[in-house]
Amino acid sequence: MQRRFKDLERRQLLKRFASLSSLPLSFERPPRGWVHATRKTLGMTMAQLAKRLSFQQSRIAEIEKTEIQDHVTLKTLKAAAQAMGCRFEYAFIPEKPFEVLLKERALKRAQEKVAYISHQMALEHQDISQEEREAQIQQLVEELLKTPRKLWEDEDEI
Repeated sequence: MQRRFKDLERRQLLKRFASLSSLPLSFERPPRGWVHATRKTLGMTMAQLAKRLSFQQSRIAEIEKTEIQDHVTLKTLKAAAQAMGCRFEYAFIPEKPFEVLLKERALKRAQEKVAYISHQMALEHQDISQEEREAQIQQLVEELLKTPRKLWEDEDEI
């Protein structure tokens, strides 16, 4: 029962991430950061934002600088967003749909494993045909996709 629940939970997460991977590139952080871009779009000065956050004006300049350097905290970004009438969200946006990433990883791992085994068999004069190799790879891909955590283990653990 617990396994079914985990599989259901995983499928729901895959659906959720699928919608994120189709987001346009316009969701990338602007060159000078979201705080700066939002503040400028609203016509808000650093002093005005600082007052809304109960900060010194110099702190706003620091926030904008640290955002670009990837050193700003999520808490700070959330507070700045709220002070400017925005909702702050963060997410991991997959470069490709997770199903594609998982299949690519499974194929790579299967090819590595079958290549190693094929090499060992060839040393013992028990080589298999390319057709048999491909069939073994596909079978291993299917097995790996059933238990995705195995995709991320070290080579000697599969």
